Amino acid sequence: MARKVGVYTRISRDDEGEALGVARQQRDCERLADLRSWQVVKAYEDNDVSAFKRKHFELAQQGKDSGGPASYGWCMNARTKVDPQAAEAIRQAQREVLAGVRIGTIRTRWQEQGLGNPRDGTKRMAHHHVEHILTNPRLVGYRTYHGEVLHGDDGQPVMGEWEPINTLEEWEAVCAAIAERKRDQSGRSLARKYLPSGITRCGLCKVKIRGQINQRWQPGSKAARFSYQCSVVNGGCGKVARTGEPVDRLVARLVLAEQSQRAAEGADSTDLRWDREEDLRQVEDEIRQLIDAERSGQISVAALLQLLPRKERSRDELKLERARFHKEVRQRRSRQNTAEMNVDDFFCFAIERQNRNRLDQRSY
Repeated sequence: MARKVGVYTRISRDDEGEALGVARQQRDCERLADLRSWQVVKAYEDNDVSAFKRKHFELAQQGKDSGGPASYGWCMNARTKVDPQAAEAIRQAQREVLAGVRIGTIRTRWQEQGLGNPRDGTKRMAHHHVEHILTNPRLVGYRTYHGEVLHGDDGQPVMGEWEPINTLEEWEAVCAAIAERKRDQSGRSLARKYLPSGITRCGLCKVKIRGQINQRWQPGSKAARFSYQCSVVNGGCGKVARTGEPVDRLVARLVLAEQSQRAAEGADSTDLRWDREEDLRQVEDEIRQLIDAERSGQISVAALLQLLPRKERSRDELKLERARFHKEVRQRRSRQNTAEMNVDDFFCFAIERQNRNRLDQRSY
C-alpha cells in the first residue's frame, strides 16, 4: 500500500499576491511523491503569513529599522544618521508652527526650496506629507508599527536605533499645536494684507480705516505703494489719509513693545517643569505591574483586560496634558524670541509672513 503523505508549502514573502512560490513548491513535492510512489492526501499552504510579518514585528520590537526609503531628516545612505540640513529645515518649520505659521505656508516654501523629499512626478507637495514629517514619532526616536507608537513589555515606547532630531518636549509641543488647529474647522486665513485695516478708525467720523493700494506705483518710484484712508465709498468723511508703510512700522513697534512686556512677565514660567510628571510615572508603573501580574499568573487575562483600559486612558490623558504644557512653553519662548528682534526685522518678518499666507490661501 502506498504511503500517505502531506505536502507543506511555505514562502516568507509574496509581494505580488499571486502565490507563485507556493505553487512551484507544491508541484515539486508532488513530483517527488510520484517518484517515490507516495500518495499525496493533503496540501498545507503557508503563503506570506508569516515568517515575514513575524520577522517584521520582531524587528520593530527590537527598535530596528524595517527598510524602505529613508525618512526625511536622515541620510539616504546612512539611515540611522541625521541629515543636518534636513533636520534644521524640520526644526525651523516646527518653530514656525508654534509661532502661528500655517502648514500650507511651510509646504509652499519647502516646495520652492526643494525640501521635504516630495514624491517623484508630483507638481505640488501634499499638505499631509509635510504635517507627517513635522509630527513623525521617529523624530524623538520612537519606533512605530502600522502607524502607531510601539510599546514594549514595560509599557514604555520602544526606542529605535537611530539618532533623534527632537526632544520629547519639542515634539509634543508641535503635535499638540497641530492637533488643536485641526479642531478649528473654519479654514479661513487670519492674515491681513494691511496690518491695521478694519481695526483703526477715523478720528473725525469714527468709520473704519481701510488700506488702499496705489495702482500707479512703479518699482523705483518715490510714491507710496499703499495708504490708509477714510473712504467715502465706505461711508467715511474722506478727510483722513496716511502713507501705509510708516503706519505699518508703527504697528510693528507697538506689537514689539507688547510682546517684550509679555515675554518679560512670562520669563520666569518658561523654566517650570510640568507638575504632574510623577502622576504619569505612577500610572505607567501601575500598567507595568498589571502586565507583570498577568504573566506571573497572579491575575487572569480577563481581569487584565478589565483593569488595563482605564489605566491606559489615564496615561493618554496625562500625556495629552503634558503635550499642551510643552506647547504653551514653546510658544511663549517663540514670542520671547520674536520680541528680541529689532523693529525693522520684525516688520520684514510680518510682511513676509503676510505674503506667504496670501500665497497659501490662493493655493490651498
